[in-house]
Amino acid sequence: MNIRGSASDNVAVTSVRWTNSRGGSGDCTGTSSWRKDGIVLSSGENVITVTARDAVGNTRSDTLTVTYTPPDTTRPAITITTPTSDSTYTTNSATLNIGGTASDNVAVASVRWTNSRGGSGDCTGTSSWRKDGIVLSSGENVITVTARDAAGNTRSDTLTVTYTPPDVTRPTIRITAPTTDSTYTTSNSPVNIRGSASENVAVTSVRWTNSRGGSGDCT
Repeated sequence: MNIRGSASDNVAVTSVRWTNSRGGSGDCTGTSSWRKDGIVLSSGENVITVTARDAVGNTRSDTLTVTYTPPDTTRPAITITTPTSDSTYTTNSATLNIGGTASDNVAVASVRWTNSRGGSGDCTGTSSWRKDGIVLSSGENVITVTARDAAGNTRSDTLTVTYTPPDVTRPTIRITAPTTDSTYTTSNSPVNIRGSASENVAVTSVRWTNSRGGSGDCT
């Protein structure tokens, strides 16, 4: 802190000194108009006393009580604990519920979430927070939660969620041999059948059955 002031005497002011109740003292620059720059303050109450002295040792003082509140430069902490405390998560659910904890040397003012695939908003709670129903897009979604304190300090945690939508598409299948028609007449037994099948992801098996008996896997 820098302080300034004035002093006077019926003869002459010979010196002006300063002291801080929390530590530190020294001479001020000047007498009738004096100043002191760079007085170091401690957190809390600092009583600054300035004392004028004349040539015969007479003194008088003035005081200034300075309350110093250091700026908050400590970043909060935040952790995702639900649905997992790991950094990655795989799901086939289209929405996600997340939760966790946050802390700060003073207080957490807010917790917000964002999804790299779109969407953002406030979480419910601060030291214990949650957000339900985050909409996921197919593939990788990076969910970021950010804790903020009153001084604007922030810290984030992330969860990379891979969303695989459930497969609800039915495969297609066709018999192509011995005919592509729906009926066939033959005097030969057994009969050989062939065909094709396809699916939006993959066909995993093809099986046959006969209404008159028999069933099994196709090749």
